[in-house]
Amino acid sequence: MKFIRVIFWFVLLSTVSMGCQDEESNPVTTTESQTELLVANKWGLKRVANANDNTISTSQMNATTLLLFELSMQFSKDNTVLARNTKTSQVLNGGTWKLAQDNKSMDVDVNGFKGNFPILTLSRTKLTLRQRAPVSGVDTDINLEFEPIL
Repeated sequence: MKFIRVIFWFVLLSTVSMGCQDEESNPVTTTESQTELLVANKWGLKRVANANDNTISTSQMNATTLLLFELSMQFSKDNTVLARNTKTSQVLNGGTWKLAQDNKSMDVDVNGFKGNFPILTLSRTKLTLRQRAPVSGVDTDINLEFEPIL
């Protein structure tokens, strides 16, 4: 009887601790925390990839996509966004942004960069947005991978 009681407590404690680990490893993402992550940094385009995560060469990109490499994107809590030249810090473009209700995409309204962009990754060190843009002249889903600019 004592052996069964020990096994019961062991199974119960194991189940409870595994449940706690799942909650910690999969934190609930809220609009507030996503907003905080977006506004915490200036973001610079690091890489453009296709849907299969293969890097797209710059020779295959259109001029608008290439221009993004020269900009730092700064999202503010008041839902404005500024695009600055990384070398001169001059504001080249600006507009608005907001998270969609599902927190899985963001609406951006900036000249030349307007639309709803699915958020594939958002962390302190990486922001990946999906966009439809020409690659070698053919409209394709691409992933814009941004990293913080210090």
